[in-house]
Order: sequence, then C-alpha cells, then structure tokens
Amino acid sequence: MEGSEDFSNSPGAASYGTHSFSENKASGNKGLQDLLLLHNQTATVLERDLRSTIAFPRTIPRPMREKIAEIITLEILFGQPYEIKDPERFIETFGAFYPILLTLRNSKPWPKLRKIAKKSRGAGIAGLKILLPLIYKILERFSESTSISGTEYLKDLDTEMDEILRQFEEILKETLLMWGNSGYAELPGRNFQKMKNFGESALVDAILAFMQKGGYQEFLEKVMEGLYRRMNEFVTEMEENLELFDTLTLLFPQRNWSYSVKELKKEPFYVQLKMLKNYSTFFEKSPDLKKIMDFIGRREFDPPSDRIRLSPFGKDRIQTVRFSDSINNLLPMEAAKLLNPSLKKKFYADMLEGKLLSYQFLGKHYTGPPRIKPRGPMIVLVDTSGSMHGAPQTLAKSAVLAMAKLMLSQQRDMKVILFASTSQHLEIELSSRKKMSEKFLNFLLYTFGGGTDFNTALASGLKSLKEKDFQGADLLFITDGKSEVSDELVLARWEEAKKKYNAKVYSLIVGSSGAGGLSEISDYIYFVEMEMDSEGSSGFVRLIEFTEEKNMNAIDSNKAGN
Repeated sequence: MEGSEDFSNSPGAASYGTHSFSENKASGNKGLQDLLLLHNQTATVLERDLRSTIAFPRTIPRPMREKIAEIITLEILFGQPYEIKDPERFIETFGAFYPILLTLRNSKPWPKLRKIAKKSRGAGIAGLKILLPLIYKILERFSESTSISGTEYLKDLDTEMDEILRQFEEILKETLLMWGNSGYAELPGRNFQKMKNFGESALVDAILAFMQKGGYQEFLEKVMEGLYRRMNEFVTEMEENLELFDTLTLLFPQRNWSYSVKELKKEPFYVQLKMLKNYSTFFEKSPDLKKIMDFIGRREFDPPSDRIRLSPFGKDRIQTVRFSDSINNLLPMEAAKLLNPSLKKKFYADMLEGKLLSYQFLGKHYTGPPRIKPRGPMIVLVDTSGSMHGAPQTLAKSAVLAMAKLMLSQQRDMKVILFASTSQHLEIELSSRKKMSEKFLNFLLYTFGGGTDFNTALASGLKSLKEKDFQGADLLFITDGKSEVSDELVLARWEEAKKKYNAKVYSLIVGSSGAGGLSEISDYIYFVEMEMDSEGSSGFVRLIEFTEEKNMNAIDSNKAGN
C-alpha cells in the first residue's frame, strides 16, 4: 500500500483504490506485519478505551460508528493518515462523513490534537472521547430523531447559504438512510452491487456536487465551530496540565479524567495536585537527579547467586603481582621501560619470555549463560525525620514522585515506606493489586519531623522484601544519613536477603558527606546537595559524589569456606 501524506479537498486529486495508510511504504512481509500490528493496536483501543464512547446509543448504526472511530483513531492516536484513494467508493460507505473528514484535516485544532496525542497516549485517548461524540452529533443533527433542527442550529447563516444548508441536510438524511438499510457488518466494498440498488450512486453524485459549491467549506466551518472550540479548549488545558494528567491516569487508572482537566479543581485532593505539579517541575530542573533516578530504575541483568564465582576473569580487585606476557595489566614500572631505548629491548625480551610484572586480578565471574531479569519492583524508604525538613524534603518528595511515575508507566510494583523514629512508620503501596493513590498524594503534603531510626527502617524493608509481590525488588533509601545501625542481627539478615533475592540497595544521601549506618549494606551511594539557581528563586539538585560498594566481605567468606 502506497500513498502520500498530502490531503486535498478536491475529489479529483485523490488516487484510485479504496483506502490505505500513507506511511506504510514497506512491501512484502514487513509491510503486512506492520499493517497487522497497527490493526491490532487500533482494535485494542476501540475495545478497551473507546468502547463506552462508541456504544452510546445513537441514530448512526454501531458498525458505522466503529468504522468512523477507527479512522479518527488511526490519524490522531497513531499518526497514520488514512488516504482516500477512491473518493466515490469511500462515499458509498461513509456518505456525508467524507466532506466532514476533509474539513477536519484542514482545521487548525487537528495538528495540535495529533501533537498532544504524540506526547501522551492517555491525552490522545481523552481527546478521542471528546471528538468522536461531536462528530457523531454533527452527522445526526439533521435527522428526524433529533430535537434541534438544522435550521435552528444554523439560524445565523447568511441567506446565500440556504441552498447549501438544504443540500447538506439532504445528504445527511440520505447517509443515515443508507446506513440504516445496508447492514454494514461487512468490510467496505464487499456488497458493492447491493449498495448500488439502494441508490448510493445518487448519494455520491449529491455529495460531490455539494463539494463543488463555492461556499461549502465556509458552511462546514460554521457547522463545526462548536467542535473546534471544544478541541481548542482541550488542547489548551492539556498543554498546561499534561504532566498532571499523565500522573493522575497512572495513579487512578479506573477513573475517567477525559472530559476536562478544569474539573480537577473540584477534587477533594486538589491541593495535593498543586504540590504534585510543583515537585514535577523541580525534578525537571534537576538533571543530576534525573540521571540518578533513571539509573536506579533500569537495572535488568541479575545473575543468580549460585552462578557467581571468584576467578581471574573477574576484575573487581587486585589479588597479587605476577609474571606474564600480557600488556593489559602491566605495572607502571614495566611500561616505563618503553621510554628508554636500551630498556625497550629488555621489555620485549621479557614479554616473549613471559616475565613482565603484571597485576593479577580476582573478582566475580558469572558462569553459564546470563539470566535477563524483567525490570522488577522497587521499595523506597524515605527518611521523614526533622533533619530532612526544608530543602531535603523537597528533594525526597520529587525523587519519590519521579520513581512512582516511572514504575507505574512500566507496570511495575512499588512500595513507599516513610520512617522516622520507632513510632513513626507508614507504608504506601502502589502495586497492581493495591493502589493507595490518595495516601500517596497526601504524602506530598506531609511535613517531615521527628527522630531517625535506621533499625526500624531496615526491618520494614526486610519484611517487604519477603512479600510475594516484592521478592527480588531493589531498594532505594532517601535520607541525610544522620543515624547508625545498632542492630547487628538486622544487618546480618540484610546481607542474607540481598544474596537470596539478588536485591540491590541504593542510597541517596542528601546534604551530608557520610551514609551513616547504610554504608554497610548499600551497593550504590549518591551524595547530593541542593543549590539555588541563577535567579535565586528556586533550587536544583547537584550530585557531589558517587560511590559503588563492592561488598567483597561476603565473597571472602565464601572463599575461605571453600
């Protein structure tokens, strides 16, 4: 299937055929696979996301509502222009929808709506839920079943438009009559002769004649003024609140946020939503924090502990110095011989005899084929003590919000554990089985205060790590590090759990040079601080130091045992 992305309101400009997707220029199996994939994706959207919109009872038969929705979905949501290769055959199926579709394509809101849908699939679906009923309403407006006649609706038209109005009213009625009589459960073109018997040729002539009228475009623009106005309102709302909208659809997937973002002001948690927007803005202004969150959330390679061995193939640490013929791990003193003409000959002689002084490395080596682990769940432990009040609190909430959006968008489970003193402890689960979304939004308003107890936090994290939904989860601590771990039993259990579940522990240390008691269990430690921007009006996060702990103690113990 071939075509062009250019559209024209002139029927004669279209190529022949029924229809195609203009960007599908691939041929052979790949082209067929792309078309099949696109068809399946569109069918999924119609069935899952637009089902209630399409199923709402109307004069237009449901099969035709589905076909119209399919065309609009392809163009708006998937960016696939639906090329009309033969206008007459298209009209024989879709009737008066043909000039309406062409007018929509040339309207100002159309590319804006496609741009919004490209940025956010959820926003694109929300736009379709608004747009499709408006299109159906225009097609039904002049039918006998509607309570408002076309003359009343367009009473402010010039008298010169009366003939165009009557013509449009007639082709709409004939279109609805055709749809009602033709049993459109089949694909377009299958019952071509049958359609001819019902007078579709006359309808084609009438629509093409209507589109030759000098003022028909102006007339249709007038008809669709309300549709354009609603689309422009929707685009403006989404441009201002797209980040907020996407977050809400992730936190509350069962709710319908489609009809107006302005309605959010009526929600009982609107104050939390304002804070959500503020923390999202802060995160976007902190590239160092974005890099940290991206690294923490993307770990995939996870070899099981029974395939980890100590061997010279690992490069974790220097074991000893030995003679070899390898130049990869030379001691600096050997490399210095190359600078002296006399010693240079000695260097090559030692290399041939295998007598170059070289480092002998020893470290982890993964035996057998690697196991690729699907990106798993995450447990985030947030220090809510008094020392975290102020700028660290802003950083912590921004990081947790960013991680929640990442995890939910990838359909991964997450748990947030808020800890301070032994009596201050709260768990917020955002999993496929349990979404405590309102509690999560309340956390954004929570004021940090109290003491810090790492023992309680570690015990809570260990308990969560053993839960079925969070086995194999990675853990992220967000704290200022101003505490120690006094419970040796908890530390021992942590080491055992990390080995058993292949868990990684990340610590984000805010405004401090030490990780406190977390240094013993952390695999990665990030030291960050808050800085003011050039205008002094707001802050951003700057990475000061990054440490990767090798945790070789457990390996040494295993080696001694072997």
